[in-house]
Amino acid sequence: MNVKMANLEDIPASQLERLRYIEFCLKFLGAFSRSDLINKFNIGTAAASRDISLYKEKAPQNFSHSSNSKNFALDKSWESLFEFRSSEVLNLLTGRTVQSNNRSYIPNDILDVIDEPKVDIIAPLSRAIYNKKVIQVDYFSNSSGFSSKLLVPHAYINNGSRWHVRAYDRSKSRFADFLISRFRKLENIDEDVLEHEYNSFDNQWNRIVDLEIIPHPDYPHPEAVISEFNMNGGVLNRSVRASSVGYFLQKLYVDCSKDSSSLEEGHYYRLKLKNRLALYGVENMHLVRTFDGFEE
Repeated sequence: MNVKMANLEDIPASQLERLRYIEFCLKFLGAFSRSDLINKFNIGTAAASRDISLYKEKAPQNFSHSSNSKNFALDKSWESLFEFRSSEVLNLLTGRTVQSNNRSYIPNDILDVIDEPKVDIIAPLSRAIYNKKVIQVDYFSNSSGFSSKLLVPHAYINNGSRWHVRAYDRSKSRFADFLISRFRKLENIDEDVLEHEYNSFDNQWNRIVDLEIIPHPDYPHPEAVISEFNMNGGVLNRSVRASSVGYFLQKLYVDCSKDSSSLEEGHYYRLKLKNRLALYGVENMHLVRTFDGFEE
């Protein structure tokens, strides 16, 4: 646990963890209440009140003058007491509950994702998602370089190697995925979110695609693939949001072609998509190099 201010060193570890949680909620959700602390750590009202008072004492500039603990100050007056890694924050926000200070009981070698978005981007972005707000960002795309965009973000997506945010893009009047590490100068905008910009209107996000994946017919040892992927009856069944189907099939390196004979000689695909018709209407199949459409 990284502590930025020396005057926190004498605080017991259990209370320090609760103070860190207070700052996490304020910084990344934009809201905090006494009941959050009580429910998270199973403590009494009096203990929670002491924690909040101590945090206010150490960082009075992070709260407004209101007695309501949901009110706080940001921007110029904000001063963090704790350091957060973006990978840790994103895992916590998305329910992965990965803690940076976890003890390792078994020797391991886990390769960290190279993608590490900046925390000062994650903080306002997370508040916008949590509180359903509009953001303005400078965003870099491979096709058009940097441009300013008004987005209404509603969810995070991890494709296995990089973090994206799912958002409504006002400039193109559509929902799309945006790579968070390409964001610059993100700020929250005081504008109303329109009805069609809510995630309930994001058809790709709300549509569930049932995929049936089998051992590739050209692979010489199908029994090994069946065992490796714990297939039931020789089929791996997965239900995936349409907005994530391309990422999923790309990550597993699944052959999605109409006819495997069109693949390069000596290919090393071990998996094949059995039910290609399920891909009708999926918008991000350009991510899968073997997908060759439905035209005959």
